[in-house]
Amino acid sequence: MAGIEDMIVILRDAGAPLVLLWLLTLAVVYGMLHHAKIPQSNTAKGVIALSAAFLVLLASAASPAVAFLQNLVVAGVLIAVGLLVAVIFLEIGQVKTGGTHIFMAHPKFFGGIILLILLSVFIGAGGLSVINISVPEISDTLVAIVIFAIIIAVAFWFMYKEGMPGGDKK
Repeated sequence: MAGIEDMIVILRDAGAPLVLLWLLTLAVVYGMLHHAKIPQSNTAKGVIALSAAFLVLLASAASPAVAFLQNLVVAGVLIAVGLLVAVIFLEIGQVKTGGTHIFMAHPKFFGGIILLILLSVFIGAGGLSVINISVPEISDTLVAIVIFAIIIAVAFWFMYKEGMPGGDKK
C-alpha cells in the first residue's frame, strides 16, 4: 500500500490537481458552448474554453502564478529596453554585411539569440519553480563575472577583427 500512497503524493506534488482542474474546466466550458451552439465555429469554442480554463487555473494557483507573471513582466520590459538600445546602436553604426542589413544577413543567429534571451527571462522570473523543477542557486557575483567576461570577449573580438587584413581599418 505504501507504493500507491507514494504515487499519490508524487502526483499531488507534481501539480496533478491543477491539471485535472484545468481539464475539467476546459471540458465543461466546451461542452456547454457546444450544447448551446454558441458560437458556430469549433475554433472559437476551443479558444473560449481554453481561455476560461487558464483563467480558472490562474485563480486557483494565484500566489505563485502572480509572482511569476510579475517577475516575467519586469524582466521582459528590462530585456526589451536592452534590445532596443542594442538595435539603436546597430542602426547608428550602420552595421551591414555584404551590403545587406545585419539582421537580414543572419536571421537564424539573431533568432537564436532572442530565443536564448526568452529562455533566460523565463528561468530568471521563476518559471522553473512554477513547473516544479529545482533551480541551482547562482550568485550575483557569478552572473557579474560571466557578463564581464562576455563583454571582454566581444571587445577582444572587435579589436582582433579590426587588426585583420580584411578588417575595418579606417
